Amino acid sequence: MYKGTRLFTRSLIAILLFLAPCPLLFAIDIPEEHILVFERSTNANYVCYDINLIDGKLNKEMPLKSYWVLGGGTRTENLTLFDRKMAFGVKVIGATDREAFVHLTAYKNLIIHICKRGGKWVGLVSHKGHVMVLTKMFAKMKPPMEMKCEYVDVYGKDITTGEMLCERIKN
Repeated sequence: MYKGTRLFTRSLIAILLFLAPCPLLFAIDIPEEHILVFERSTNANYVCYDINLIDGKLNKEMPLKSYWVLGGGTRTENLTLFDRKMAFGVKVIGATDREAFVHLTAYKNLIIHICKRGGKWVGLVSHKGHVMVLTKMFAKMKPPMEMKCEYVDVYGKDITTGEMLCERIKN
């Protein structure tokens, strides 16, 4: 009996030690579908932009909810005032309960049209002659302080051809 208990205890400890460092077991529940995910070259943290509905209708004052996903997806955090005002905030140009036109604080020339397409909320952007369903933006930051942006890649699916596109915006 004693040997069996010790073997069980050792096995249980081994399993717990094996599972403890696994981030997927303890990860937060991030919705799979976002309007946009914004990544940077500085680290693995990213900003999510999710649709913001009230009673099934688009929130006209704040059509997108934005927040940080930190620690490899283990926690979320609200954007700081600095984040909202200088880079990752959302500015509403015009909105109804069915669509909105917005831009990110740092990228005023890239207008995002929030609307339903095929029964799903999406963000459409027009850039270099293409209209695409926006999926991701990636900013390559300049060293050494990494406070200035070298370029931003805009990723999306062309609404005409279905082709995945990446358009680069240089500062």
